[in-house]
Amino acid sequence: MLPENILQDKLAFLSHFPHNQRSAANNILLEAVRAGCNEPNQVVGYALETACRRCHLEAAQTLRLLSELDFEALLAGARWALWWESLSPEEKRRFREGRAEEAIERWMEQNPPTDRQLAYLNRLGYRGPTPANRLEASRLIDELVKGVRHA
Repeated sequence: MLPENILQDKLAFLSHFPHNQRSAANNILLEAVRAGCNEPNQVVGYALETACRRCHLEAAQTLRLLSELDFEALLAGARWALWWESLSPEEKRRFREGRAEEAIERWMEQNPPTDRQLAYLNRLGYRGPTPANRLEASRLIDELVKGVRHA
């Protein structure tokens, strides 16, 4: 789980970019840290220089515009990049896995249970209310298979 202040920094920065530009914007900041910048203002300066050289990228154009419109958000992104690059590879892997699991769960919550899930619940003896979504059905199945929940 991201520390709350780092999460807020990342969101403040990324809120200025459309989804299709966010990875490129993050990578510009991360490149600055990997090049040796170790203070937010240094990261921003390096990132803006990079954005000037890569002006063909929409994310670079947005980054340059952000320096005029909301410099604090740019500094917030730099603080996030410094934090991220301070993590060990193992810590980064755990964060990525956690984000992937959260995304899958959000998707499952937005979709109704499948016919296969409902049939399996029936075979397991479940007689309660129909699950509202795939995630709820999946959790019910897990509970019944492990014997934690009684039908």
